[in-house]
Amino acid sequence: MRANKPGIPKPGDKVLWIRFRAFGDVIQTAAGAYYFKKRFPDVHLTFLTQPQYADFLRALPYVNDVITGNKKPFAKWREVVQKIRAGRYQWIVNTHTGGSSSLLSFFSRAEYRIGSSVWYLPNSYHADLDSWGQLCGVDFNDRSRPSIFVPEEDRKVAISLLSNLPERKLFAVIGASSVKKMWAEENWNDFLCPLVNDGWGIVLNGHGPIEEGLGRKIESALASSNVLNLVGALDFKKMSSVVCGCTLAIGNDTGPLHLAALCGVPTLGIMNRVKDSALWLLKTPWFREISAADHFKEKTNPIKSLPAATVAKHFEVFAEEFLPKAFDWRDDCY
Repeated sequence: MRANKPGIPKPGDKVLWIRFRAFGDVIQTAAGAYYFKKRFPDVHLTFLTQPQYADFLRALPYVNDVITGNKKPFAKWREVVQKIRAGRYQWIVNTHTGGSSSLLSFFSRAEYRIGSSVWYLPNSYHADLDSWGQLCGVDFNDRSRPSIFVPEEDRKVAISLLSNLPERKLFAVIGASSVKKMWAEENWNDFLCPLVNDGWGIVLNGHGPIEEGLGRKIESALASSNVLNLVGALDFKKMSSVVCGCTLAIGNDTGPLHLAALCGVPTLGIMNRVKDSALWLLKTPWFREISAADHFKEKTNPIKSLPAATVAKHFEVFAEEFLPKAFDWRDDCY
């Protein structure tokens, strides 16, 4: 098959964006798709993702459709190929670089295929994403505006869920994809206790058995009706509505932290070794970070040594900057 030189989409073209996992990457891919749909509002944009992210993506106003599947085992991969072919997409935008995902693009029968691969597959892609973005006049790395939006009915549910908390609410992302990226329980306790005493409401967020256990311990240590433990209680769609109902957000480098930032919520990241969060596309104007490596360069895992007092000082400056305008960005609707 001879590669076609890509141009720009035409009104009515069907475009399939592919991102199976993980949650933070799915969110960032959706952010890129947001800017694409702003530039080409008349295309039909479909996402291919894993089932657990489908409802979250369907709620986004710029996503027209969602199909689901998995890359493994082979039987599931073959089902995905059949779904892609049935969709008759003119464009495939694949944000993965692995072999099985590249083969999806290769066998898709789409006229234009955008992406890159670690495998050498002749004519598997017609352009990489950044080059195609320049051609289309779209900066897929732009994060100057919110790109995750919550339907009004979901906002009402979140308001009801958070109604017993004080006016100032802090969305605390206590987990991470790896325990090496997680701030310790005792540090969370020492950091959050003064905030509770100062009249803050605390919303604990996370998922999975390890984080659920951590959430229970923090909730027990704080022993306050101003703490709402939602660890393990929210799917990703509900999580986006809850974070939008909070005033500020703080947490480890993980998917829900990306969610908070891309919803337009002022967000403070507690990072382990990441010194430039822009590399991970956490570069919204309302995002700030603490890099543990800046304080403990010699440590193998510096976040374990980052004391609550240090984070508290950063949070005080962060809150002073963003509390007066905490809800300004999330009203920037699609």
